[in-house]
Amino acid sequence: MRGPCTIRTGNDALAHATVDDITHLTEAATGATFYRDDLTEAQRAANRRIVDISAPTVLAACERANQHFAAAFVDGRFAGYVIATLHAENDRELDWLMVHPDFHGTDVAPQLMQAGIAWLDPMRPMWLNVIRHNERAIRFYRRFRFEIDPNATTNHIVPHVIMRRAPTP
Repeated sequence: MRGPCTIRTGNDALAHATVDDITHLTEAATGATFYRDDLTEAQRAANRRIVDISAPTVLAACERANQHFAAAFVDGRFAGYVIATLHAENDRELDWLMVHPDFHGTDVAPQLMQAGIAWLDPMRPMWLNVIRHNERAIRFYRRFRFEIDPNATTNHIVPHVIMRRAPTP
């Protein structure tokens, strides 16, 4: 039986997770959800780059006023994280959501989503991008009122879709 999920933010979260922890969690999360057999070597390299930039991206998010970093811990174990980014007043992105596969299907991802949405302000529209073949993630984001924008395009080497969330009145 697992204990409750605890959310920590910013440097408080970093006091409980090392740079190596961030990299290892991101590697496990992407390994479980970003790959499939038909990816090209260039697409595999693009997915690997996410792992390589994860720790510097988290550290930068903790230093920037326009970003929010929240991490989830279960029984003291680093279970996942989210980065939310305010690019501009009307450009709010749920930027990164990484959950260790050991915690898929638990309350870790929902609590991180709620933390990111709350920081971005649920009264404002927001968006995220997700790998097109990650159907599990797309179903999950729909639970939080994100829907695929059929008119949005991305230039990712691994095909992505943009999902948007309308403000909650």
